[in-house]
Amino acid sequence: MLQQLKSFVQLVIQYILGYRTYLFVFSIYRTIKYRLFRDDADFNIFIDLVKSNQPATIIDAGANVGYTAAIFAKKFPHYSIIAYEPVSLLSQIITKVLSFFKIKNVSVKQLALGNANNLVTIKTPIISGVKKQGLSFIDVAVERDDANLLNHFLEEQVQMVSLDADLIGKLVNPVLGIKVDVENFEFFVLQGSVELIKLYKPIVMAELWDNARKNACIELMQNLGYSIKVICNKALVDYTNQQSLNYFFIPK
Repeated sequence: MLQQLKSFVQLVIQYILGYRTYLFVFSIYRTIKYRLFRDDADFNIFIDLVKSNQPATIIDAGANVGYTAAIFAKKFPHYSIIAYEPVSLLSQIITKVLSFFKIKNVSVKQLALGNANNLVTIKTPIISGVKKQGLSFIDVAVERDDANLLNHFLEEQVQMVSLDADLIGKLVNPVLGIKVDVENFEFFVLQGSVELIKLYKPIVMAELWDNARKNACIELMQNLGYSIKVICNKALVDYTNQQSLNYFFIPK
């Protein structure tokens, strides 16, 4: 019932404001809300983990409408933030949000991340008339509980690259952190980042669905010398098969 009410409110706001303005306002709202209240425990811990007085790079893989990139940039003005967002409209919104906050230390790349260099289709679901920009996914076989709702989409062809191919040898500052939220495509992003991870040993925070790909991510990162943590009572604890949304990979 609560989810239905939320979707109805989204539908009304998208209709009144228009989709583009809705996305922009939503990003501004989320950025200001976090900066005022620090109301995301997972994000708080990631920010604390990647804190440094030295210049560094943060990679935001799946930047959506840009509020995470904006938060990183405001928190770490001496860092370079690289925001990857394949959906063209969302990339445009990110640029507009950065301009609104007068942020200069974020570069926006309208690219999908994965383990190959080729064109892929990305789909943004339309569920009960609501455009769900936060659920956009690469059009490959995907295990999800709401598959029966995914009948209508906004679609576009986008270029996919690996982080290794796109960044190695091109960065001025070391990579301290990677945030990955790409709707069950995280394994392929990490698979395409192995050399970068070996080189810089960054903190990685990934949103992982509870399926085989989560286990593949965990195995991959363990093989790279990482321990796996999750948040319990607003603190990091060792992962021992408990349910979680975000998983933190910490170099040993």
